[in-house]
Amino acid sequence: MIEGPGLREQRKRRTREAIAGAAMSLFFEHGYDAVTVAEVGRKAGVSTATVFNYFNAKEDLFFDEVAELQAAMVESVRRCRPGESVLAALQAQVVYQLTAGRPDSASDEVVRFHSAIVASEDLQRREQQIQLERRVVLTGALAEALGTESGTVGAELAAAQYLAAEGVIAANLRTKLLGGQSLAAALRELEPLIDEVFRTLRTGLGPLAKTAEPPSVVVTP
Repeated sequence: MIEGPGLREQRKRRTREAIAGAAMSLFFEHGYDAVTVAEVGRKAGVSTATVFNYFNAKEDLFFDEVAELQAAMVESVRRCRPGESVLAALQAQVVYQLTAGRPDSASDEVVRFHSAIVASEDLQRREQQIQLERRVVLTGALAEALGTESGTVGAELAAAQYLAAEGVIAANLRTKLLGGQSLAAALRELEPLIDEVFRTLRTGLGPLAKTAEPPSVVVTP
């Protein structure tokens, strides 16, 4: 029986999902650093070579949803109508980005995800690389939305500021989740911070004028 293009794509999608599911199950159970790609392949019922046919590196097994989240971020900018605030659209998108779109019913999975990153230097390095890649993509989307050249400082600065803001919010979310809060409770407590962060983005930091001399440091022999 000859398999048509539609069936082949479905089979590939199922294989990719099986590999990703097997990987996350092993990562959460044993820790990311303790799991090998070969073990992921065995659990998914495929060879190591097949795993690498779908994923370029072990880290990509963990950050499997990066492309989807990146596309959602870009689309939130492109959906804005003329005259609408791109910043407001990104603020509406930030929680989705930080939770990979998961509902509160998947709170445990979000907690395990953040715990795994904290426990692995490899994942922390890859997370930083992903942010640099997202910055390039978001700069292009913002330049398009603002009608400027992609190389202009405005779009690049706006992308960097949004990602920095997202980073501040993400760090607070991670601290709350690892401290034992549920995802719903953590997000409720983050609402004022999110509003403050984006209000600061809209109004600017101002001159950051120094208000007082730092306290003297007494060095004892």
